[in-house]
Amino acid sequence: MPASLSRNAYAATDTVREGIQIGGLGALRSTMTGTGKKYELAFDVKDFRDSTSALLALEQGELEICNTTTQHLIRAISENIPVRWVCGWGGGYNVLVSGKALKLKANDGEALKALVTSRKAGKKPVTIGVPTGSLQHAKLLVYLKSIAIDPDKDVQIANIPFPNHPRALEAGEVDLAMTLSAFGAIAIEKGDAALFLHLFGGKFGKQEIGFIVPEKLIKDKPELIQRIVSSHVEAMKEFMGQPEKQIELERKYSRLPEPVIAMQERDFLKYNFRTNIADIQTTARELHQLGWVKEDFGPKVENFIDWSFLAKASGLTQAELSTW
Repeated sequence: MPASLSRNAYAATDTVREGIQIGGLGALRSTMTGTGKKYELAFDVKDFRDSTSALLALEQGELEICNTTTQHLIRAISENIPVRWVCGWGGGYNVLVSGKALKLKANDGEALKALVTSRKAGKKPVTIGVPTGSLQHAKLLVYLKSIAIDPDKDVQIANIPFPNHPRALEAGEVDLAMTLSAFGAIAIEKGDAALFLHLFGGKFGKQEIGFIVPEKLIKDKPELIQRIVSSHVEAMKEFMGQPEKQIELERKYSRLPEPVIAMQERDFLKYNFRTNIADIQTTARELHQLGWVKEDFGPKVENFIDWSFLAKASGLTQAELSTW
């Protein structure tokens, strides 16, 4: 164990309870056991159905760390939940797929708008599946508004869980689905859907997922937090920016078909322990514009990010860590 991280007066707990969404972060699950040992940590991964459940478990003291979406960081700020973002993860999870019958060209907003107008006139509105209140729901609303489609009047948005999206597309229950990359890849690979838009980069932003810890734990056991963050950074360095390595590691954990894993890792997901702060601020503004939070918390975001552990773990400055 590095001398700089040796045990001190803090009675750090070796077992770390980490919350991760079911089926998520397979590459990390496959590597952090090894990096954790270096820092005398044993990770006890708890699976959660969604980020809301993980956030509540963290608030209630059931976890030391959990992965979360930028949306849920803003929710924590809005609801005065005392957490701090300590490490980035990445993005690329927002995938809008269309049923094959629509024959829409990728990223053709004008064609989608024309279809929506036509179907609305025929009283058979275009139906889009997405879980209500999710980050994907928020991004869908923002995208539709950007191409002059009123999500409340012009289309029908159906509250459908992510795992049900491939089946809903196959059965024609929805015309499109705003979904997670894995389920989008499943639908595309089965031949029931085509990629319409990958909402990643540019105006859509890259930062979607990161890791948060309780503020109290930072105050009480900073040495433990440092070891947790350092182990995550080293784990991510084993595959970050290496799609083929990502596929290899995901294969060890995931039960998804190999073509689906390959599509997700090569075409959709990008990982980085740094944090694109501007993207979180954009999410904060969008959530306020949608009426999901009472104010634009963008100016307060940096108060909820603790860069110190990541800076020590990576050797990078805060300026270097605040963009990727």
